[in-house]
Amino acid sequence: METPPRPSLPRPARASDEFRPDIEGLRAVAVLAVLAYHAGVPGLRGGYVGVDVFFVISGFLITGLILRELERTGAISLPAFYARRARRLLPAAACAVVTTVLVSALVLPPLRVPDVARDGIAAALYSANIRFALQSTDYLQADLAPSPLLHYWSLAVEEQFYLFWPALLLLVARGRSKPTVSIAITVVVIGIASLVLAIVLTSAAAPWAFYSLPSRAWELALGAIVVVGSRASLPGTRLSVVAGCLGLALVCLSAVVFDTSTPFPGTAALMPTIGTALILVAGLRKPRSGVARLLSVPPLRFLGNISYSLYLWHWPALLLPAAALGRALPLRVRFPLALLVIPVAAASQRWIEEPIRHGRLAVLRPSRTLAMAGAISLIVATLSVGAGVIGSTRLRGPVPLDLVPSLAAARDDLPRIYKDGCHLPYRDTRSGPCTYGDLTSTTTVVLFGDSHAAQWFPTLERLALERHWRLLSLTKSACSAAEATIWNPELNRTYTECDTWRTGALARIAAAHPRLVVISHSRGHVFALDDQPVASEQREDLWQQALDRTIKRVSTAAQAVVIIGDTPRLAGDAPVCLSSHRYDAFACANPLDKAANPTRTAGERMIAEADGATFIDPTPWLCRTKMCPAVAGRILVFRDTHHMTATYARALAPRLGAQLPFVP
Repeated sequence: METPPRPSLPRPARASDEFRPDIEGLRAVAVLAVLAYHAGVPGLRGGYVGVDVFFVISGFLITGLILRELERTGAISLPAFYARRARRLLPAAACAVVTTVLVSALVLPPLRVPDVARDGIAAALYSANIRFALQSTDYLQADLAPSPLLHYWSLAVEEQFYLFWPALLLLVARGRSKPTVSIAITVVVIGIASLVLAIVLTSAAAPWAFYSLPSRAWELALGAIVVVGSRASLPGTRLSVVAGCLGLALVCLSAVVFDTSTPFPGTAALMPTIGTALILVAGLRKPRSGVARLLSVPPLRFLGNISYSLYLWHWPALLLPAAALGRALPLRVRFPLALLVIPVAAASQRWIEEPIRHGRLAVLRPSRTLAMAGAISLIVATLSVGAGVIGSTRLRGPVPLDLVPSLAAARDDLPRIYKDGCHLPYRDTRSGPCTYGDLTSTTTVVLFGDSHAAQWFPTLERLALERHWRLLSLTKSACSAAEATIWNPELNRTYTECDTWRTGALARIAAAHPRLVVISHSRGHVFALDDQPVASEQREDLWQQALDRTIKRVSTAAQAVVIIGDTPRLAGDAPVCLSSHRYDAFACANPLDKAANPTRTAGERMIAEADGATFIDPTPWLCRTKMCPAVAGRILVFRDTHHMTATYARALAPRLGAQLPFVP
């Protein structure tokens, strides 16, 4: 039987196989950009592109290692590959997770600690990006305090890439005498498909575009393309110099001109990633000159050498002191903090990374290394759970002294439509134009419902200003958008004004032909049947029929309809309760099973989805654990028992915006 030919690759270019000091310097540029962005250094509002630089570098280096192993042995030892990655990444990451969760348990509000603990578990299990995507977290614009482990999303993307990439290339190369072409085609196809997905998701589902591996794989594949291409030919000396200068200019320019309003990753990410690829190409030819030589200077190489630990420690170091003080830190404090992380990172690299990566553990069999890695991950997850329990059961957090709004001002923290006369009281049936946002826009969004719809006005107004919508507000107290006759307990009669107003509001919606109608309302309304009050929970069928009629009618005029479920409720008035429990804000929280009604929420979701509408349940935004608090961080959540403060509603704009069915 003839022995199958051993797979072979063309002899790789030596410059792409040896140690690249310029890549070490490029890592320094990337981590300094991220550090400056998180520290709020003026002029670097797009410093987050440093993560994209890291992705391209990782794709370049890992693919090079894989191809060299294929050339040398004709195969890829997956256990050995995974063991090397575990020794390289896990020790410092595990130490940083445990430290961050433990410190968080001491300095963060008790209600936030369980969330951070769950973030720690996700980080330990290499799934932080999925967790944050599911939470619809906006890494660039979140108003609510972000997780001190938020930056682990990018590590999860790389770890998932390391899991699948070598196996994929091995599968492509297996049984082929000249696998170069097959590998090249595979890398290009994956890169193009991932880029297309990223562009689509950036408009349709921004959190998934930002956090998921499928929409980020093209950046890693771009680095792989540089490796595959370098094995066919190398650029000339002059072209290398030009490529390096252009590449560095693109990376720096993106860090300067991008900001949190830039749709990302999408097509915008092409600028820093192509720039990184050009820099990698520029350093292929020896002797290195131009940018490749510039990036090889000792200070940059030092920072590049500790860049991994610097990335791990910088974010909690900047975030947790601010959380402990309960306020944002000024630049004069943030910048020194950022500098202080450098010696911490150097110590982490020297005493944690290096001993495990190159010490006695480096000679262990891959199976033992992987077993130890699994054990460490489970230990980190367990410690995170323990810290979460301890943190949430420690002294109940006092009401913050800088609570926003203050307890005295809570009653007046209303959406502006109350002051403008656009949220109608009981007896009024007609309002003025009530348009907000970008009045010249051709994209009209309508808010429709009662006071529980009106509480979402600050959220939608912020989105309207950011996304250039024309926002039409149609709300009236105690008047549901669902087409049912309401009994008004305050008037002690059938609420005829509600029927009149709703008819007029539906006519205005039909005339406006909006892009989107957002409907929300309280589920505490009372029906009027034969001039007698009947609680809606006693006639669920009537409520569902009424909601069904409204959705169908609105759908004939609007391109999309969204139903926002009712918000949870507190057991007592939030400001009054907190004024009596200034040293125990948790005393004013309400258990989730008492604050919300999942059965009724499920019923509304069923009706909405059957009619082609999008249903959004806001409960997780107000009840992040099994308790619904009156205070989140330093923000007062409720201004009474069941209405959000305008401040908290405004802070929810990124979360609501991420779930809307369109992004113009």
